[in-house]
Amino acid sequence: MNHEVAIISDIHGNLQALQAVLKDIDERGIEERICLGDIVGYGGNPAECLELIRTSGFRVVQGNHEAMVTDGSDCSHLYDDVRATILWTRSKLSPEQLAWLAELPLTLEGEDYQAVHASLHQPAKWRYLLTPEEASLHFHNQFKPVCFSGHTHQPMMWLEGEDREVGITNLENIRAGRKQAVNVGSVGQPRDRDERACYLVYRRKERDFWWRRLSYDIDGAQRAILDAGLPAKYAVRLEKGK
Repeated sequence: MNHEVAIISDIHGNLQALQAVLKDIDERGIEERICLGDIVGYGGNPAECLELIRTSGFRVVQGNHEAMVTDGSDCSHLYDDVRATILWTRSKLSPEQLAWLAELPLTLEGEDYQAVHASLHQPAKWRYLLTPEEASLHFHNQFKPVCFSGHTHQPMMWLEGEDREVGITNLENIRAGRKQAVNVGSVGQPRDRDERACYLVYRRKERDFWWRRLSYDIDGAQRAILDAGLPAKYAVRLEKGK
């Protein structure tokens, strides 16, 4: 079993952020790699991000943006900006790439962890782990000590039995005998008012989780969004981390 695991999520077509994270993972020599979905959406390089994930040794679960891009609907129920982005993203992916995204599993597990994009409670409903009630429902479906998730774009952690989210630093220890739900943050669309790319290193030997924050070429990511004709707000919020 590998000593370290790199877990990433919510890339959202941000090639510059993904490249910075992959460089860091490679430099650390981490071979066990998990991607928790939302490779596409919002950003200007969905196909390039998809291919990088496919060729970089990741096990991948499906996110809600993959589901929207591949379900074939007209997205009429979505807000205008989201609908336009989903349809544009769909047009930039090949039939083979769309088929690959559609076939991704909703959950996966390792020897000592589970992984899901949103919640283990009804994973295809894309629930947010933001309340004690949602965390409790999630824990009813978690049978490993640790579960990694994304979706909220915010690094956070829940402990089974706690009535609120546990405040985190950049490094947190495994709590023996208690289930933990750990949000790994977002590579390409952080929403915790820190504009840097975020991913998680799970260190088995040290029995801890290490949130890594990395600067990247935000200007380049913004240009890709604007050059694609996507909503400008998706570019602006990259520099604000929200």
